[in-house]
Amino acid sequence: MRHSKTMNSSSKTTTVFVKTPRGQTAATRIPFSFTYNSFIKHVWDAAQWRDVGCRKRALDAHFDKPSFYLVHNGRVLEPSNYRSVFEHPFVSLQLSILGGIDRQNRVGSKFGGGGVSSSQNAERERKERLKRLALESIDLAKDPYLMRNHLGTYECKLCLTLHPNEANYLAHTQGKKHQQGLARRAYLEKQKAEKEAALLPVQPPVPSKRPKIQKVRIGRPAYQVMKSRDPDTNQRCLSFELSYPEIATDIQPRHRFMSAFEQRIDTPPDRRYQYLLLAADPYETVAFKIPNEPLDKSESKFVTHWDLETKKFTLTLYYLDEDEEDKKPEPK
Repeated sequence: MRHSKTMNSSSKTTTVFVKTPRGQTAATRIPFSFTYNSFIKHVWDAAQWRDVGCRKRALDAHFDKPSFYLVHNGRVLEPSNYRSVFEHPFVSLQLSILGGIDRQNRVGSKFGGGGVSSSQNAERERKERLKRLALESIDLAKDPYLMRNHLGTYECKLCLTLHPNEANYLAHTQGKKHQQGLARRAYLEKQKAEKEAALLPVQPPVPSKRPKIQKVRIGRPAYQVMKSRDPDTNQRCLSFELSYPEIATDIQPRHRFMSAFEQRIDTPPDRRYQYLLLAADPYETVAFKIPNEPLDKSESKFVTHWDLETKKFTLTLYYLDEDEEDKKPEPK
């Protein structure tokens, strides 16, 4: 088939031959001054007129703005190379597949038309689509049922099946057999957890912790410490007198002894001393550092007294003499 070029002083044109999607050949004259968009539109109009003709076109809605591309010498025409058509003016118009099943080149179908899609082809397309979706959404490294054997194939430990590649295994995971196996395994694990929970002893409920109340302290109480000795036994005596004029209602001062290793104020701790703590709201807790020696815990030697009228608290304690300490029986 020949092609011709016509050159005038005002414009230059060339005849371009287009192979349409239905296998027909259309010819159109295109000026050299056309842009890429004008060139594409001119070629499309010529191919549409050749395929559909002057009849009442029922395919106008389909051919309105389809997705297509032009092929020239095995390359797709783009804005950068479309002027090469003017040297070799033969192009082929190809329609792009917009999605779904590719029905081109089927047995018994004409060129440019889609053959009948059988149930086998539809099923194959469905499996391929499931493989692609599974590869995008599933991480095989975290699958506990996938195992690769020494032959390079894959095994499903849940269903005891063999698979040649990962895509085939992923298609299997979307199938009915694997899904039923997962449901059965989840049901058995749930029953096992319920039996184990029934065998465990019932633990008492843990009481909720009460919120810590921030108390306002008004300072330290006035105190007085007196040292003396018992005139009869010559025992050392310590007497502590503390004044609590603004003590809270129905509150009585409390005391306790603290070892040197329990406190965090005097560091490093000295085992030769212990601490006597006295507390009463809303006053601050005060501590007295006393020798860490045995105390006489008899009724008349360790006395506490709270005077409700004067709001004074008195504590008197005696230390054991060395002779009495030696006479004490050894613990058994």
